[in-house]
Amino acid sequence: MWRRPQNLMPAQTTSQAGTKAQIREAVVRLFEAARQSKGGDYDSDRFLAFLTEVPAPTGKRVADTFRGRRRFVRFMDAVQIEFGVCFSNEDWDRGFTMDEFVERIEMRIAKPAEAHRLAQRRLQEARVSLKDEPVKFGLLTIPLLIAAVALHPIWLRILLGLIWIGVTGTVLIANTRGYKYAQRLVARTADGTG
Repeated sequence: MWRRPQNLMPAQTTSQAGTKAQIREAVVRLFEAARQSKGGDYDSDRFLAFLTEVPAPTGKRVADTFRGRRRFVRFMDAVQIEFGVCFSNEDWDRGFTMDEFVERIEMRIAKPAEAHRLAQRRLQEARVSLKDEPVKFGLLTIPLLIAAVALHPIWLRILLGLIWIGVTGTVLIANTRGYKYAQRLVARTADGTG
């Protein structure tokens, strides 16, 4: 069963990653772990589209759905931790063939200082989101609390209060996970070997 990238330990260091064949083998392993249909056929020219059960009909990217995005993020996060690299925003937005993706990883491995800088930037962004997002969503959903105070039936007050806590708590948990992942990525890239 696929586990969140925060719980995965890297199987190899970049000094062991060496050859394209080894990198490709690790990418395929991570891809199989992240995809919905394990062991199924896929087109290596648009392999990211096959992360979901029904692949995107066209293009190299995963289907633009919540499920597709979630699987794509899990895959990319696992690859970054595995190889000690940090992809740029352009890398995240681009569709890759399997060969292009392996070459991009090789390129990122060759520049460990750049990977560490990018990881530190991701950590700063995650730190800001950890503080700002729960407050923003808490304020946006403040009408729920106002309604909870203004309405008469106690069960409705409790329900609206629980909804407000649920929304704000979910945002806090999601941002905490992102922050912890960014910390792991910085630590993984900190030794200069990726």
